[in-house]
Amino acid sequence: MSERDMTMMYAAHDAFRRDLRALSTTPDHERWTQFRTQLSVHHTAEDVVLWPSLRRRGVDAQLVEAMAAEHDRIDPLLAQANRAFDTAGPEAARPTLVALSELLHNHLQHEEQQTLPLINDREWSLLDREMRRRIGLRGLRPYYSWLLRDVEGERRRRVLSTVPGPLRLVIS
Repeated sequence: MSERDMTMMYAAHDAFRRDLRALSTTPDHERWTQFRTQLSVHHTAEDVVLWPSLRRRGVDAQLVEAMAAEHDRIDPLLAQANRAFDTAGPEAARPTLVALSELLHNHLQHEEQQTLPLINDREWSLLDREMRRRIGLRGLRPYYSWLLRDVEGERRRRVLSTVPGPLRLVIS
């Protein structure tokens, strides 16, 4: 397996953590909407491309099933928080956001430690393509705005270095 640049994957994971920390203390509908949209894109791409590919390749079946099951446990909390935001307001969502934060943190850590090292170059390429397809051209600016929120210095430079030059002018 060749060395690959996982800057964008870790940047997305860090952004999910950042948003849930903020949402758990100060629930905000706009931030929630951005978070939910980006997590949906991220997890759906993994569900559609990554887990099936790892299964076909015969990668540790228990691990792949555990990853998929973690997504399945996250989804109801997303729906519950969304209902709370839409019907009772941000403060009503706080308990669900705290539970979601813990569950998602554990999932991201599990994925980073055990799954990311197993993904081959072809799977990275397919996952990247699926995420870009789901984000779409119109979603690029909101995606990078979300991803780079509060990110400065070297980390910001590293993320932007993965983006083609013309696109970098539009999003930075």
